[in-house]
Amino acid sequence: MSPKNGHVNMMTDAIIANLPLDGVRSVMRGVLAAHPGLTPVFEELTRSYLYETASRYEKQVTTQQADGTFNTTPAFADLRQRICCMVGCGLCYQALPLLRDIVNQIASLDSDRFSGALKAQIAAVDGDIIQTLTAIQKTLFVPAGTRGLSESEAQPLQELLQSLLSCREAWENNGQTFLLQRGLDATAQLLGPLSKALYTPKAASIKPPSELPPSTINETFALDGISLPRIFTGLWQLSSPAWGSAPREKMIEHFSNHVQRGFTAFDMADHYGDAEIIFGGYRSSSAYSDSIFAATKFCVFHPMEVSEEAIRANVDQRCQRLSTANLDLLQFHWQFYGDDQYIKALQYLQADQRIKHLGLCNFDTEHMQRVVDSGIKIVTNQVQFSLIDSRPTMKMAELCKKHNIKLLTYGTLCGGLLAEKWIGQEPPDLYSGEATPSLRKYYTMIRSWGGWPLFQELLRALHSIAQKHGVTVSNVATRWVLDFPYVGAVIVGARMGVSEQSAVNLGSLGWTLDGEDRARIDSILQRSLRKEMFESMGDCGGEYR
Repeated sequence: MSPKNGHVNMMTDAIIANLPLDGVRSVMRGVLAAHPGLTPVFEELTRSYLYETASRYEKQVTTQQADGTFNTTPAFADLRQRICCMVGCGLCYQALPLLRDIVNQIASLDSDRFSGALKAQIAAVDGDIIQTLTAIQKTLFVPAGTRGLSESEAQPLQELLQSLLSCREAWENNGQTFLLQRGLDATAQLLGPLSKALYTPKAASIKPPSELPPSTINETFALDGISLPRIFTGLWQLSSPAWGSAPREKMIEHFSNHVQRGFTAFDMADHYGDAEIIFGGYRSSSAYSDSIFAATKFCVFHPMEVSEEAIRANVDQRCQRLSTANLDLLQFHWQFYGDDQYIKALQYLQADQRIKHLGLCNFDTEHMQRVVDSGIKIVTNQVQFSLIDSRPTMKMAELCKKHNIKLLTYGTLCGGLLAEKWIGQEPPDLYSGEATPSLRKYYTMIRSWGGWPLFQELLRALHSIAQKHGVTVSNVATRWVLDFPYVGAVIVGARMGVSEQSAVNLGSLGWTLDGEDRARIDSILQRSLRKEMFESMGDCGGEYR
């Protein structure tokens, strides 16, 4: 660190020294959101701090209690925080030895004697491994597509894989359940051929619980001749431990519960952690795999030189991770509208016989029109759509109706804010450590839409309508979006293995809002700033560009 970096105005330093930690975090998020150009500086200084303070951290993460049980030490949480910081600032490869050290420490312990706190931390470490591997995948993006791992990059991954295998062997030899299976499978998948001498994940190793056939769901839509439920289960939450982590077995149980209730369609992406891997393993081992539908994504967030080889390589990877020969629906996201190679990429995707249906993700009306005009057949566009963000009604609706393109919508429940529990409550505490990224995102949108008092009025109206129909506030909010004819399905995020909401989601289907309901809701929406939001944020997907 240069001497200049150590100098801060004294009054500013007084703020930093006295502002509570949660306040510092909130202010930092605000600074980086307002001035994204500062992000590289923030990351560089974080790396310097982590290097300079490496010797301060204890590595012993477990301790044995007087009753013989094993518990966490204070160092466990500190080490996990350090790992997450390393992953966030670009030190993902350097985080691998720390993860390996945790695995090695717990490998020799009797997992039947783990305290609940230790089991929860190990499940979180499984999520940390997934997030680290996702960050590593991003380092492999090059203009020509994706490069392979170098020898120096592969070595710590192979060492982590070996430690995970040794831990699994030790626990299973003692009749104990291995708690890091997600990390093991994802590490092997990332190493690819480099892992075959040690371990090859097998979908058949995922055994769903006793299965019942999928129920007949009472509301579907036709996607190019295929009947699908009007609620898709979203797997975005698997992209980060911020939404909680769970063992693979518990997650598989929740997948099975969703399918049994008729929620047979799942939405995921190439960057949603290990969502494709877990889903693919579950579906391929399910007795009802032919009834289960996968919508995944090919997302281009970096400059790319489009070629047929690069496009096919990504499809290869999607098929491999999903344990399938064909993709039910591949949704394409292109970050840079100024680079019209997205048309060529979509043409290559349309020509790939492995892709049954092709869709878009976060395309605005103008560029979706260009895709259609280029002769590319798309069946869906995934965009944000809710009572708070009704941008699809402004321009996109007409294009969808004209070309029979169905919207798959996300953010419909505003990160859980459109729910009974927020009626009469103060705004969410964004400084709380329990606030998820989604909660922060959608509360900020509510403030732009009309503020918390108007949102409370909306919640009370939704609650009254919900009581009238015998459903929940979230059901009414979902129903409002589903009643637009150009909407195919609402994507409801699921915290697989952590919490179960599939039974509640059934209440959104099989009925419609009547004229009185819509008039009551519209009377509130007309007093909001939704049109101004369209002007400030741009058309669908504009907030990401």
